[in-house]
Amino acid sequence: MKTIYAMSDIHGCYDAMMNSLKYIHLEPSDVIVFIGDYVDGGSESFKVLKEIMNFEKSYPNQVVVLLGNHDEWLVDWLFSNKEMNDFHALKIGYETVMSFFNEFEIQNIINETKNSDAFSADLVELNNVLHQKIMQSEKYKELLSWLREKTKEKRYFETETQIFVHAGIDEDAEDFWKVGTPDYVFTGKYPATKGKFYKDIISGHVYSEEVACDESYFGSIYWDEKSHYFIDGHTTKSNIVPVLRYDTEISKYSFLNTSNGDWEISFSKSEIMVIGKLVFLNQK
Repeated sequence: MKTIYAMSDIHGCYDAMMNSLKYIHLEPSDVIVFIGDYVDGGSESFKVLKEIMNFEKSYPNQVVVLLGNHDEWLVDWLFSNKEMNDFHALKIGYETVMSFFNEFEIQNIINETKNSDAFSADLVELNNVLHQKIMQSEKYKELLSWLREKTKEKRYFETETQIFVHAGIDEDAEDFWKVGTPDYVFTGKYPATKGKFYKDIISGHVYSEEVACDESYFGSIYWDEKSHYFIDGHTTKSNIVPVLRYDTEISKYSFLNTSNGDWEISFSKSEIMVIGKLVFLNQK
């Protein structure tokens, strides 16, 4: 592969995602890695999922789709019968589940659940009806099948020099991180780890400005000057989906300026230049 692109934590913000995707033009040797958390937060999670699914279909073998913790909560609600999921559609998953329906459909579903005397029973019934409508509709069949397949895939993507993962790995396991990292850590690790590792780790999950302890990284990418690149742009507030780009031929990172589409800021471990609030580095 020549160029690797990575983006993460879209959280239902369809327009922000499309604003970043329009600047990515995949050549046959390029790869894009979606690093998880496509749902919850914004109001268009269904459109985000459909777009990524179709993008993968358009570029076979060039698109990697990793699940994040929010995506796992959605597929758990869709495909398991756990009692803990009784209220998912009305709690953390509310915006996501509602994005599957238009206003008319939602009102009809609510009307179907108004016959119960108990308020809590009403909520459970509403959750169940929403679930049933999604699972039984022909409209969602392709997306559901795609999501099922994603649950079976690895939660990381590895190259010779990099690990792409939603939240992180157990770095104490060193060379044995693949077997030493519990499943929940790949998608839910917190707090984030900084410092030196034998491969670069590209992750989302935690806002860049939080990891950096520096608000100037809001809506941007943070590099810890060692081995970690954090690309969660706090999209629900910044309306920016940061994109990291890696040129495998010259071993150079850069990221997208979404205001003009330029890949003008690069990461270097030997030379640091500052443009406004943005630090860029050119990896040797």
